Amino acid sequence: MKNSKIIMLISAATIAFSTVSLPAHADEKPYTVTNDNHLDADSYKGFKLYRNWCARCHGTYGQGMVGPDLAESLKFISKDDFFSTVGNGKSGTIGSMPAWKKNKKVMAGRDQMYAYLKARSDGAIGVVKPKKAK
Repeated sequence: MKNSKIIMLISAATIAFSTVSLPAHADEKPYTVTNDNHLDADSYKGFKLYRNWCARCHGTYGQGMVGPDLAESLKFISKDDFFSTVGNGKSGTIGSMPAWKKNKKVMAGRDQMYAYLKARSDGAIGVVKPKKAK
């Protein structure tokens, strides 16, 4: 009798475990690149938002200028770190980045900007003007 209860509990636990959604793998890419420079719609929106707000310091394609090379930086920082820096700004040895938390467009598009910059960081798109995939 005890063995049958244990088997039933194990079976119930197995069923419950198999229906739980597991988190996405960390190596999943937040972007899609085709034909060397065609970005999915969200990543392309991120490129446009980046060009409007970030390029003056970080370079036209994230390659760095006054601000650091973001394509290189995203190889070492997490998405959460990226979001924190965008929202709260950061002081560095040369200068400082402003906090963008009051800019609704920037804050709403952080995922999209991250996707674009991650594509650059991963080498999926070069230092070129991307196009929107059709």
